[in-house]
Amino acid sequence: MHMRRPSSPAFAGYPGKVNPVSGALVALALAALVIASVLFLKSGGFSSLEPLPALQYQNNPTNFLGNRYRLTGQIHSMLLWQEGTGKLVAVQPEGLDSRVAVFVPDSLGVSLHTGQRYHMDIVVREGGLIYVEDLVKY
Repeated sequence: MHMRRPSSPAFAGYPGKVNPVSGALVALALAALVIASVLFLKSGGFSSLEPLPALQYQNNPTNFLGNRYRLTGQIHSMLLWQEGTGKLVAVQPEGLDSRVAVFVPDSLGVSLHTGQRYHMDIVVREGGLIYVEDLVKY
């Protein structure tokens, strides 16, 4: 006696073809995934952090020790580079004419160039140094 294997619902009634309803559902799921990915990338992924109050930081950086912020700005100039350690760069925060010094560790593996704009996940460390933990170019 030969037993027939039941076909999957996606192929029911259409030998060798995909059920149009299942195909449409898969297409809608993929479209939703693409839209969600684009929205996440546009937000920079740092939406849960509050922006660095750059003017207050410049007045007294030690008041911000240990705090985490989002810094959005443009690389103004390279100040210092030490191989195996990282780069100290001057960043102009978005909407301000002033600049802040920011340390970008080599472990992030990014190539920074003057004029590039970034969303940065930062923490204020010892001495008031802004230390980048993650960044995304925009």
